[in-house]
Amino acid sequence: MERCVKTMDKEYEIIKVISSVSPFSDEDISLEDELASIGIDSLKKVELIVAIEDAFSIVFEDADLDPVQLVSVSDFVKLAEKYLNR
Repeated sequence: MERCVKTMDKEYEIIKVISSVSPFSDEDISLEDELASIGIDSLKKVELIVAIEDAFSIVFEDADLDPVQLVSVSDFVKLAEKYLNR
């Protein structure tokens, strides 16, 4: 149960960062949302990458930043969790 709560907390924190770049509030963003549907275009995606790195004191490797692989909120949550779980 504790692991599940920690995962949900991380997801929520990442969604809060996503909402800081998006015109939508964190309550209006779900894991299933595509970034384009919440106002995040390619330029905002770069801003989002920097915001997540700053918020969690992590640095993504270039190999993990393929724009074709990062199209939804859940894609960014999985990416951030990969680095946070190291």
